[in-house]
Amino acid sequence: MTEPVLDLPSPAQLELKQQLRLRRFLLASRFSALYLVVLLVFYTQNKADGETVGEACAIVALWIFVFFLLFRLGINLRFADPSLTAWQLIAAVFTMLYVVYHAPETRIVFSAFFFIALMFGMLRHSGTQLAMLGGICLFAFAVVAWLRYAKNDDGEVLRTDMLEFSVMAVTFPWLLFIGGRVKRLQRGLSEASVKLEDIEERARHDDLTGVYNRRALMVALEESKQRADLSGEPLSICVIDIDFFKRYNDEFDHLTGDRVLRTFAQAVQDGLRGTDIFGRYGGEEFVQILPNTTLAGAIADAERLRERVSAIELPIARSIGRLTVSIGVAQYGPGETIVQTFSRADEALYRAKRGGRNRVESSRGKDA
Repeated sequence: MTEPVLDLPSPAQLELKQQLRLRRFLLASRFSALYLVVLLVFYTQNKADGETVGEACAIVALWIFVFFLLFRLGINLRFADPSLTAWQLIAAVFTMLYVVYHAPETRIVFSAFFFIALMFGMLRHSGTQLAMLGGICLFAFAVVAWLRYAKNDDGEVLRTDMLEFSVMAVTFPWLLFIGGRVKRLQRGLSEASVKLEDIEERARHDDLTGVYNRRALMVALEESKQRADLSGEPLSICVIDIDFFKRYNDEFDHLTGDRVLRTFAQAVQDGLRGTDIFGRYGGEEFVQILPNTTLAGAIADAERLRERVSAIELPIARSIGRLTVSIGVAQYGPGETIVQTFSRADEALYRAKRGGRNRVESSRGKDA
């Protein structure tokens, strides 16, 4: 029994994902820096002592350095969540709780940045996971408040802490509720975007052969012309017509003709370069766009295509001769429109058909 082939991401894709994780971490680090700025404001108002602010700066710097190393060395990939969002959230919250323990007046800062941290976590974790993380953080806040009361026996501070705790505990479920709605909306928008992209992609392809359709070809021709104008690189096109195609419909049926078209289109695609664009212009006529290709190169490519088509084994029970094609080739000339280039290739195609078919003709243009 053949083992299934896993669709593994390429090294480039893995590297890109790692870069995105590092970028998100650096964005979160800006909020850590903002938190320190707020603490400095509290220090200027005598609401936090200099020693606590200095220790907070050192702790934040240490966390940023540690997480940065984890991402740069790839150690984060060993975790279930390579983004380390939960660990970053816990590190941020426990750093703020350390500050709250030593400077109770900063508890209002904790509340604001606690919910900001949860919003970051909301992007990477489910509602249940976020509820657990938030519950742990709220419990830790209550423990810090009790430890400070046990140390100082200050009932007023404890009541203020408990009031703060009550506000966060009541607000937290609503944050989860709204976050869940936002995530569902985001998921719905993502699914709709994927569906629209799929619809757009299908709209660009020919239903029968799967290659680009006429509309997509015209767009690709114009884009290729613009790139050629900017880069100065040559651009050529081939207009391809299947010889005596009508006989497949007449002597067999239209389903047989459809199979011939699909077989032909697949054979051509198998021989394309990575930069080439190929599509069905209409009926049995196809177009190949060859970026960065001179007329001589396009003629040579067209000859190879013609020979490859002649070797195709048609999916029909009775053969009525080899499948052959006539091809017209033209190189885009600066100053002309892409429609003019296409017309010259089309005229070359008709010369090939008048000349006996199964041949390649070219048009050199005015400047050739």
